[in-house]
Amino acid sequence: MQETVDSYDYDANCRHWPDVVGPFRVGTLEFEVTDALRNAQYAPEPTVTRRLYVRAWYPAGDVVGFSRRPYFTEAEVGTVPAMSLQLLRQPPNALRNAVRLLTNAYVGAPPATGKFPVAVFNHGYLSYPAQHTALFEHLAANGYVVLSAGHPWESGGIVYPNGDPVLGSPRILEDMMQIGQALGAMAAYAAPTLSAQLGALREYIRVLRTTSAGRLAPVWRDDVYFVLDRLEENAIPAAASVSTIIDHERRAYMGKSFGAYVAGMLAQGDPRSRGVVHLDGGVWSYELVDTELRTPFLTLGSDLWEDFRRMPDLPRGMDTSVREPLGPQTPTGSDLAYEVLARAGLRPDGYRFLVPGIRHSGVSDLPELSGVPALRSKLGTQAALANFTAIQNALVGGFLDRHVKEAASDFPARARATHPDLIVQDLSWLRERARIEFH
Repeated sequence: MQETVDSYDYDANCRHWPDVVGPFRVGTLEFEVTDALRNAQYAPEPTVTRRLYVRAWYPAGDVVGFSRRPYFTEAEVGTVPAMSLQLLRQPPNALRNAVRLLTNAYVGAPPATGKFPVAVFNHGYLSYPAQHTALFEHLAANGYVVLSAGHPWESGGIVYPNGDPVLGSPRILEDMMQIGQALGAMAAYAAPTLSAQLGALREYIRVLRTTSAGRLAPVWRDDVYFVLDRLEENAIPAAASVSTIIDHERRAYMGKSFGAYVAGMLAQGDPRSRGVVHLDGGVWSYELVDTELRTPFLTLGSDLWEDFRRMPDLPRGMDTSVREPLGPQTPTGSDLAYEVLARAGLRPDGYRFLVPGIRHSGVSDLPELSGVPALRSKLGTQAALANFTAIQNALVGGFLDRHVKEAASDFPARARATHPDLIVQDLSWLRERARIEFH
């Protein structure tokens, strides 16, 4: 940590929250549901049931008399973001002033009249369900129900509606450290040939399968299916008001990092899914590699290689092209997924963008929450942090409007015109490798 806890400038964080624009006010509700047939194997003592936390953001009706929710409650602020902050070498209570930072969502406000499409979010490894609240509020204000689940002992931290706290398992953190030391993933994304990429990916996934990260993707997928099934049956009393406004024929799945890959798995297994939003994720198993995703998709990536540009020597097996500035042909963690490699980048309903200057941890609410220089420097450049939320909201909202609502939409043209620094990925290099090596 670059600053001691005593000297840390807590007042620099959590000073401003972005306004939301849309035809609806935003409501928020949290509830839990227990799956009696599955357990939480990473609990200190494995449980016999699986107790899931869920939070919803939705189009609200009359909000008079209802209070806006702080970004974190007093119970959440020292628990929910602790592991994410630890990975960023910040004090566990670095965001303590979030208890005074009011969001745009009114707790328990009655839903607006009508049926609305549902977008289900899957958070990143060691993160928390509300990590993209700015995006969720934007979507709810524009006619979507957003659901985000917390996975017991596998999320960074959860506080259930009754106040019970659950910290992330130390075993999960240990696995993350092990994964961080396995450079096979980097070679998989930036090796000089496709054969080398796929070989490195096989080795990396072999390592992953020795950790929780290689085993939890189908568990998290089934958590989400379970929640959606119970909501469709209106079998969760605490969520009854939200259950009645969800149009289950118009579903989308979203995720960040590990959760982004889970979102793709969810869409591939759900015939009612109409789209996937993949926020800076990678590949965690083989299911979606060299495979056509059955729905439209949007990927939004960070500058994955910023740290490697600073290294005097690259890890063995990596292509020196990662030294080059971020550009249309810069490899990313999602290149090998969602399309047959011989046709990668050719789908008219597949959209792949990169945001210059943003780092992996900056693909979140942290650009809005952070003010301490030692934290902001880990998230991206000042220009990227100032614009990230607007870029994310424009791309994700436009994509969902076009493919989930099937509404008249100028996506992605308007987003590109408004944010001219956005990079559109060009995967012709990947297609050429597949043509040469596989045919």
